[in-house]
Amino acid sequence: MKNIAIRGAAVAAVAGVALGALSTGAANADTFIPLPSDSTSNKVGGATVTVSIKNQSAKLSPGMVSLPTTRNAWVSGLVSVKIAGGKADGGSISAGYAVGCQVDVGSAGVTAGVTGDSGASVSLNGPKIEPKVTAKTGASIKLAAGSVGTQMLTYDRATWPSAGDEVSPDWADPSTSFKFKGSSGSLSYTEQTIGVDGCAGYAQARFFAKVKTKVGNTEGLTVLWSKPFTLG
Repeated sequence: MKNIAIRGAAVAAVAGVALGALSTGAANADTFIPLPSDSTSNKVGGATVTVSIKNQSAKLSPGMVSLPTTRNAWVSGLVSVKIAGGKADGGSISAGYAVGCQVDVGSAGVTAGVTGDSGASVSLNGPKIEPKVTAKTGASIKLAAGSVGTQMLTYDRATWPSAGDEVSPDWADPSTSFKFKGSSGSLSYTEQTIGVDGCAGYAQARFFAKVKTKVGNTEGLTVLWSKPFTLG
């Protein structure tokens, strides 16, 4: 089960979560991992753009098929954007998780300009590694040792077409980019799943958000990375 909500203004923080294991049985326990809040700021057109992630957590689950090469996690969090100063004209939020198999994703970086659903270019303090697979949350990605993939958060579109409107073939597909207006926006997601198949070694994941904003005649891109966490 998953749920995601979007709002065009700042959202009140939800209740904190406690560390623990959510057990569904002695042989099938879900491990709950609270993750830290993070934020970053960037100057765009005379304004300061601040992107933050709060109330972030992951619940590691053995899944339906408990294989040592398979990982599954249910992730939750609240991404918010605030533009202070200048003439703010909104922007867009794309967010997801970089996932690595037997690779430390702690130093991963996003190359500016790539689209949210095409896969981010990732560098690991050296030669750039292009993720060979990208998926939207709700589907597993197959990763070999030493490889990196990306999984994008999705939400159901808020605007549905009216009778007689011309629509694209994929108009009903969940979106991976949320557009907001004005000087603030937020994206809340609850128990969206990320999954890895075919990884015989350790696996890591790391949240990232790419926020495009427009201030006056200037457009800018602000990228936020959170701390990496284990998938087992």
